[in-house]
Amino acid sequence: CLQQAAKWSWKVSNKSHSFQTCFCILSCSSSERRGSRAELRRSSVYSTMDLVPQLEHYANSLPRQMTKSRPSLETLRKTFEVRCMLNIWGVILFLRLSWITSQAGIVLTCVIILMSVVVTSVTALSISAIATNGRVVSGGAYFMISRTLGPEIGGPIGVVFSFANALACALNTVGFAEVVRDLMQEFGAVMVDPINDVRIIGVITVTVLLMISLAGMEWESKTQILFFLVLLVSFANYFVGTVIPPKVDKQAVGIFGYRGDIFVENLTPDWRGSEGSFFQMFAIFFPAAIGILSGANISGDLKDPATAIPKGTLMAIFWTTLSYLGVAVTVGSCVVRDASGNKSHIFTGNNTDGCVGLACNLGWNFTDCSQSQTCQYGLVLGQLSGFYYLITAGVFAASLSSALGFLVSAPKVFQCLCKDQIYPYIIFFAKGYGKNNEPFRAYVLCYLISIAFILIAELNIIAALISNFFLCSYCLINFSCFHASITNSPGWRPSFHYYSKWTALFGAVISVVLMFLFTWWAALVTLSIIIFLLGYVNYNKPKINWGSSVQAGTYNMALSYSVSLTGVEDHKMVKWSNKVHTLLNPLTALWT
Repeated sequence: CLQQAAKWSWKVSNKSHSFQTCFCILSCSSSERRGSRAELRRSSVYSTMDLVPQLEHYANSLPRQMTKSRPSLETLRKTFEVRCMLNIWGVILFLRLSWITSQAGIVLTCVIILMSVVVTSVTALSISAIATNGRVVSGGAYFMISRTLGPEIGGPIGVVFSFANALACALNTVGFAEVVRDLMQEFGAVMVDPINDVRIIGVITVTVLLMISLAGMEWESKTQILFFLVLLVSFANYFVGTVIPPKVDKQAVGIFGYRGDIFVENLTPDWRGSEGSFFQMFAIFFPAAIGILSGANISGDLKDPATAIPKGTLMAIFWTTLSYLGVAVTVGSCVVRDASGNKSHIFTGNNTDGCVGLACNLGWNFTDCSQSQTCQYGLVLGQLSGFYYLITAGVFAASLSSALGFLVSAPKVFQCLCKDQIYPYIIFFAKGYGKNNEPFRAYVLCYLISIAFILIAELNIIAALISNFFLCSYCLINFSCFHASITNSPGWRPSFHYYSKWTALFGAVISVVLMFLFTWWAALVTLSIIIFLLGYVNYNKPKINWGSSVQAGTYNMALSYSVSLTGVEDHKMVKWSNKVHTLLNPLTALWT
């Protein structure tokens, strides 16, 4: 049967063989069919240089005879959307957005938010196309890119993406530790000092998260709903707090309700400190927009990923963007930039001599702390809420859910990279345990990396580094989509068609530009690592064939050059005009 099938592949143009061969193939036993697949994997009937690509990496356009029982598409889409929103919302929303608004002003803060959304939206379109090009298993962005661009680009992105997720775990853990430290200070509890307290709390927190990850994550999807509800309550608590008339204690910290003069005053930037610049604020905010890839890992479980991934990811980006814009505008309309928190600074009369600032017109004198830049209050999100501790609960929900999600995703991506054996000495981390093939060794590695950056204990520094690595990941994702599209790879057949190769190229270019504008030295280090990893794969040439767009581009280039030679006309030889007069024997010619 296999021999007849091979003969038919050579005579595919002859229609008389089609029915006979199809009948033969269908009549083969299951063992023969498995043997035929193995035979085709060893050598192609066309005697090509490359192995036949694994067909399971491409989208199956034929209807399946047997389908597994799955939840409805709407249920999965909503779950996908919630998953993305929880990973996009993080500690930056609660701990840094109001501070960024005080530095950059309402207008530039909205520009920062929208520019971040442009990068993530373009990347979401590219990842939707890549994810719907074939069946995606564990490995997430690494698996999709390596099977699209090949191991040359897939290997470096696997390393960078795993490292970026470990950094994101550290970021959210440090944010959680800062809030716990502030709560302890309110009750007069201090362990060592503010910085070391963050380190101690952060290490304890990430250790507990590691224990949860090692114990199993069956309950993780259920707790996501709980975290989501807590975040919704926190948002409702905040917006209700903006319309509650402020009392004296809230006015002392700079909250005066919606006022046009406060809105106008906070429209323009007021840069302060060493971090007071547009791109520094951009770099600190950008981690609030990451998390769009968190749901792409479950595309293999979706009934219709071509619909679920774009809708889930883009709707998550839309709603989180509205929340960011809403918080930036409302906090800038209700709170002054500088406030002392001292109730004795209220005016008892109409004399405002020597008072400087917008608060003077509102009956408060914050001049001393404003001029010395020692005001402890001002544009603070928690104080503006209806109930302060609900905002604290929101910080806990956002930070812990994101930290746990990144702590789980980073080892799984790295495990998939180790299984492919693209780089040496990392196969140790590929081993899985239990029925779910949990990468316990990779968990420990991610845990150690997270602790190393938790010890920095500075949220702004960690946020800037994370922005660099995630921008590098987004650059490679967009470039892979662009390269697969422009090379017309036969294996590039995404079910999602609402993307453009030019928007993907724009996303790749703007990601590199922002990397250098944020932290140029970190961008150079990251690109040097990428070039080194890429050069190693090109030098080592792993014996794997994933039908990548790199091979397709090489084939198209060779084909176009070969076709161009068919149009070369015959021409006379002008410079070379020698004519052979006599043929001599070389041995006799030496003695002539």
